[in-house]
Amino acid sequence: MKYLIWLVIAVAVVVWFQRAKKSMTAGAASAPDREGAGRNPFARRRNENKQQAEAMVQCAHCGIHFPASESVSSAAGAVFCSEEHLRLASS
Repeated sequence: MKYLIWLVIAVAVVVWFQRAKKSMTAGAASAPDREGAGRNPFARRRNENKQQAEAMVQCAHCGIHFPASESVSSAAGAVFCSEEHLRLASS
């Protein structure tokens, strides 16, 4: 019985070390070091995509959220997802 307890403790320690190592390597990969900055083109693309995030707005008629570049605005400043919802709200 005591060997079983020691085995469980040993497995827990090994799992803990593996998770710690994984989190340390993930943290190092997200922040490029000085020497290897720019070596990973995929990391650079991910950072560019995060910077290009667009604001989301909500349609005044149906409540759906969509990118602000696809919005249709009324004279009063309300935002709609389509011309039809603008027409329905104004009538």
